[in-house]
Amino acid sequence: MAIRSNVPVVRIIVENGRAVGAVLESGEEIRAKTVVSAISPRTTFLNLVGTREIDTGFVRRISNIRVNGDAAKLHLALDRIPQFSGLRTPELNGRLVIAPSANHVERAFNPSKYGEFSPEPVMEITLPSLLDSSLAPDGACTLSAIVQYAPYALKEGWSAGKPKFLKAILAQLEAYAPGLGKSILHAELLTPLDIEQRYRMPGGHWHHGELQADQMLMSRPVFGAEGYDTPIDGLYLASSGSHPGGGVSGVPGLNAARRIIARKG
Repeated sequence: MAIRSNVPVVRIIVENGRAVGAVLESGEEIRAKTVVSAISPRTTFLNLVGTREIDTGFVRRISNIRVNGDAAKLHLALDRIPQFSGLRTPELNGRLVIAPSANHVERAFNPSKYGEFSPEPVMEITLPSLLDSSLAPDGACTLSAIVQYAPYALKEGWSAGKPKFLKAILAQLEAYAPGLGKSILHAELLTPLDIEQRYRMPGGHWHHGELQADQMLMSRPVFGAEGYDTPIDGLYLASSGSHPGGGVSGVPGLNAARRIIARKG
C-alpha cells in the first residue's frame, strides 16, 4: 500500500454503475476495487462522480444539503503570551470561550440571519503554542479562535466586510485580554468564503453540512447514502458529511471502514 499526498483527484471513474478508480489532476488513472471519499458529499457526487451517473432524485437531495458555514477562523502570531483577565498562565492551556450568557449568544447570532456579523462575536480560543513550543519562538505565542457567527453570504460582501469583522474580533479580544492588540505580529482571518476557496469545501462549512435534526443520524448526508455506502457500487463516504458528523473524532471513517469490511465479508 502507498499513501500519496498533494495529488488532487479530479474525477471518480464510474463504469456500469460501479466506482472503479480515480483520475488525478495529472491525468493519471488509479484503478481500485473500492473507492472511499473523505471530502464533502456535495463535492464527491456533483463534481467528482458527476450528475449523469446518479438519478435526479438523489442529485436533488445532495444539492439541497445545507452547507453554508457560519463560523470564521482567526490565527494570531503574538510576541508574548496574552494575559486574560482573571486567569493565570497555567489556566490558558485549555479552551477559552467568550460567551458571557445565553442572551449574549443569541444576540451574537441574530445579525447572521440578515447577512451581517455581530460586533461582539462569540469565540472559542486556544493557545496552541503553550502545548507545543515548536509553534512559536521563545517568549512568543500563537492564538487560534473559532469565531461565531460569520455568515457565508455577507450582505456587503467579504471584500469590504472582512477588515471590519477583524476589527470587531480584535476589540472583543482586547476587552478580555488587555494589551493583546499591541502584541500582534501577524493576523489571518478565514471567513466561510475563504475556507470554501482554500479547502474546496462547499459553503465553507467544515462539518460538510449543518448539524441539524434533519441532517443527522439516518438523514446524514441524505437518504440513499446514509449508511456510508452510496448509489454507486464500490463508492463509500467517510467524511464529516456522514454520521455522526463533524469534530475531530474519526468516527465517520471508522464506521465507513467497518461497513466496507462487512460488505466485503
